[in-house]
Amino acid sequence: MIYMLIGIPAIIIVILLIILQQRRLERNKPIIIREPLFEFNSPFNPPVEPGEDFSEDTQLLQNEGVQSDYTVLIVDDQPAIRMLLRELFELEGIAVYEAPHGRTAIELVKRAPIDFILLDLKMPDMDGIEVLRAIREINTDVHVAMITAYGDPDKLDTAKQLGVLASFTKPFDIDIVKKFVLAKMKSEG
Repeated sequence: MIYMLIGIPAIIIVILLIILQQRRLERNKPIIIREPLFEFNSPFNPPVEPGEDFSEDTQLLQNEGVQSDYTVLIVDDQPAIRMLLRELFELEGIAVYEAPHGRTAIELVKRAPIDFILLDLKMPDMDGIEVLRAIREINTDVHVAMITAYGDPDKLDTAKQLGVLASFTKPFDIDIVKKFVLAKMKSEG
């Protein structure tokens, strides 16, 4: 009988402690937000949706303050990657164009002289291989390197057949990318 008087309250206390611990853990779970926290609008990146046509009034995405003998086109759907690479090359005195998706990239290649293209393999409107094929119809001599988080061997083989010089896997070392691009542009210049 004495065991029951001591055992039952002890079991109840243990159960209450377990319940309190579980509630504490529930309140400390991380919150995962699937939508972007803010809208990133840069003066160099006018909003152009993949479904929209590239109209005449859409400005070329080049920094007019940079005078350079070389131009780089950065094609990536991630604004942070484009901004990082833009700053990297502008510090080297290179004029930089940006394209948030494939259709804009193709239009920029038609309109502006481009020396080197850093092209993302996976984008929402069209993949990098489709963009590369369209670019090769316009300009067969432009140097191209792929940047991708998805190293699909078949697509990378196709890219090499289309003249891609290298492929950089995200997250890539920006110094290696910079040295590679500069070396290729200066070897031609």
